[in-house]
Amino acid sequence: MIRTDCSRKSFAVINIFNRFLSSNASLNIEKLEKEGTNVDVLEEDAVLQEERIQASRNKSRLYDNHRNIVLDRNPFPESKQWFHDSLVYKRKLFGRYGFASGVDPAICWPTEKELNESLEYEKVAYPFTIPEMINTAKEKKMAKDEETRKRQEDMMIKLSKLEGWKRDLEMRIAKKEAEADATRLKRERLIEEVRKHFGYKVDPKDEKFKELLEKKEKEQKKLAKEARKKEREAKLLEKLKRKNTEQKSDDIVKNEEKTS
Repeated sequence: MIRTDCSRKSFAVINIFNRFLSSNASLNIEKLEKEGTNVDVLEEDAVLQEERIQASRNKSRLYDNHRNIVLDRNPFPESKQWFHDSLVYKRKLFGRYGFASGVDPAICWPTEKELNESLEYEKVAYPFTIPEMINTAKEKKMAKDEETRKRQEDMMIKLSKLEGWKRDLEMRIAKKEAEADATRLKRERLIEEVRKHFGYKVDPKDEKFKELLEKKEKEQKKLAKEARKKEREAKLLEKLKRKNTEQKSDDIVKNEEKTS
């Protein structure tokens, strides 16, 4: 159908020019204008027919811009919004669709203002030169390696002391258990003494039993305190004797040096 319309249009144009060129008589302006109008009508019909055909082909019923996106084409060949004429949008179009976008690639080159701003940003964001950055990176790596070495060395030292720590822990646990057993046995002995004092079996919850047990515990604590005091006094005397002995030995050595 489109080819037929185009053929009709072409034949009509050819007829008009043939008549115009072959006519030796005066031109019939009105007839030419009428025929020209017919050509315009044929052109408009052809355009409308083409639009109808293209519309009927669009089975997805998408908008033109959405259909262009699906077909990987410029969604807006003609500007529809204010930002379609902006520099940023046009640069994005060229980056996405290339020369098919219809954008002049020259606008993608940064302007003098943008170059100055980029240089200023680089000066602030990256103030050091490449050799300086390389040296800084090397120093950081060396510091990190040294830190790792020290940590590994410390781990090896601690591993070498692990067995000793385990023994110390076992000794402390054994000591605590021994002290707990001694305390338990001491209390059992006190309870047995209190029962012997009454001469018969007494309920440990009895108030008299509790009072006597508390009295016995206080006596035991007092005796233990006196024993610790005597032990400290004995250690102090031993220390003083040892100090006096050392002092006498030093005096003897000094006297011998003087006489010699």
